[in-house]
Amino acid sequence: MAGGAGRAAVAFYGSTSSGDGSANNFAGVWHLYVSNTFDGGLHWTTTDVTPKDPMQRGCIWMHGGADICRNLLDFFDMTVDKQGRVQVGYVDGCADGACAQAALTAKGNAYTARGVIARQSSGRRLIANFDPPNPLHAKSKPGMPSLTLRRVNSVVHLAWSEADTGNSAITRYRIMRGTASGAETLLTNVSGNQTTYNDLTATDVTKTYYYKVLAVNGVGTSCGNNEIAAPYVGDTCTGLIVQRTPPGHPEQPLQGLAPASLAIDYVTVGEPPGTNNLMFKMKVTSLANVPPSSRWRIVWNSYAAQSYDPAAEQFYVGMRTDQNGTVTFEYGTIATAVVGLVIGVPTETAVGSLPGSTFNADGTITLIVPKSAVGSPVPGDLLGAVNGRTFTGDTAQTQNLERSTLLVDHTFVKGQRDNGHPAATYSVVGNVSCGSP
Repeated sequence: MAGGAGRAAVAFYGSTSSGDGSANNFAGVWHLYVSNTFDGGLHWTTTDVTPKDPMQRGCIWMHGGADICRNLLDFFDMTVDKQGRVQVGYVDGCADGACAQAALTAKGNAYTARGVIARQSSGRRLIANFDPPNPLHAKSKPGMPSLTLRRVNSVVHLAWSEADTGNSAITRYRIMRGTASGAETLLTNVSGNQTTYNDLTATDVTKTYYYKVLAVNGVGTSCGNNEIAAPYVGDTCTGLIVQRTPPGHPEQPLQGLAPASLAIDYVTVGEPPGTNNLMFKMKVTSLANVPPSSRWRIVWNSYAAQSYDPAAEQFYVGMRTDQNGTVTFEYGTIATAVVGLVIGVPTETAVGSLPGSTFNADGTITLIVPKSAVGSPVPGDLLGAVNGRTFTGDTAQTQNLERSTLLVDHTFVKGQRDNGHPAATYSVVGNVSCGSP
């Protein structure tokens, strides 16, 4: 982006890890960077715009086709506002607390596709007339931290980006909490070098907790427009709700668009203590009547599926009924073929059955799968793009296809979450007691 005489800026995605950034075994994380020059390119200053908050984990796809790390959708642009401040529009592929807070060694990604605008908050502008007085030494209030959270069992895990210092060192962060939006009061202060906090006192499962984090320096306090909500979504023993249909969702049976047996209320992921299993649940409105020739699927992205099929990039677990209404449970892989520039139909390949899986007339489908069968994820790893899908009217030709036109209900398809809250990512914690953080 060109500015006034001798001034320009460049935005780019970058990783400090070496290797092929498009390879599915690339283990690095990516951040948004902006480089500025104010002397015609003789010197450049590069800033990590997303510190402590990667915008993608693993590969960024730079080819055609349907690879799961093509979730950034090719959208990336840069402009300047009327006062010379840089603005960058980018896609955040690691947009929730589970992904943003994961360790650098974690495998997996959120595979989100959230549009974000990064705005310059201090410093010299691309148009010199709008530079602040004495721009290299001027001091101002700090910028607003970007806040993420995870509410897991009895702990709320908070993390935030380093605030723009405003040329004055951050002395502390003020953590605010309330049980109503806009009613936060001071919970605690932490040092200006700290960017995480675990709230061990948010234990009332009937309440949604609201948080803000304010940065403080020698000039003042950042604005408080970063409120974030932490509703109770269950525990890892019985299942954390990763996607929920809000009341009145148009695919509910009252609107006549989805029968009760196929309208998804919520999807959960958990890890039963004392086992080495993952537990997925899909709650539909009712299974008092189970339709024949139908499928209930929970799907997530994983390159580990290629251990079964080199073309596969997703696992699924689910329930199926045949033409006689007989119920079976299975897990398998999904591959999406590409012919030329045309993306084909996602196709299931069953791998095995799921002993111990059940369904109830109240609409709860419980699916138990050994971790060893789906890539052996370890604590800290991510199950990304977790989603529910239902199908009916299967024929011999369609019974293994996941064509979007066959969907009765869904919670996430190709980056378009139509009813998911929070983002559909599960962070593996291990098969531990739910009293553990």
